[in-house]
Amino acid sequence: MKKAIAISVCVLLGAAAGYFIAPFTSFGIIQFTEPDMSGAFLLSLVENQIGCTCANQPPSESAAEVSKSIGILEGWRAQNQGSRVLGQEIGLGDVRLSLLETQLGHSAQASQDMTSGQKELAALGWKDVSSAHLTALVTQLNSEYSPPTRKNAAPTATH
Repeated sequence: MKKAIAISVCVLLGAAAGYFIAPFTSFGIIQFTEPDMSGAFLLSLVENQIGCTCANQPPSESAAEVSKSIGILEGWRAQNQGSRVLGQEIGLGDVRLSLLETQLGHSAQASQDMTSGQKELAALGWKDVSSAHLTALVTQLNSEYSPPTRKNAAPTATH
């Protein structure tokens, strides 16, 4: 009887340990064996944070978060200097930051951020890097993260 209880306790403890350790172990293995897939996942997290931040927070908090995210992307680019995707995300992040700085009334910083974004995107071969085009593009991208308005909301059933 004691042997059965001891075995049951060991099985339960092993299952609990495996339940909590497996996600961390699997992420480490994927990061080591498939760095591109791991990097794409982390990039999507940062990209979603930039878009969601712009839609759900006041401009001052959003500007700080976008600036932090750009710093993260620049750190990754230092490790992978040939990445065009990281360059594009940094350029669009600079444009997002410029729009937020404009809302805050920091026109000099907004102009500097827009210029930085334009240079980044022009270096990637973008043809139209005018501030009007980039502002419209980022506004469209940001609208994908905004909550639905009443006219766009899904119809509700009424009885």
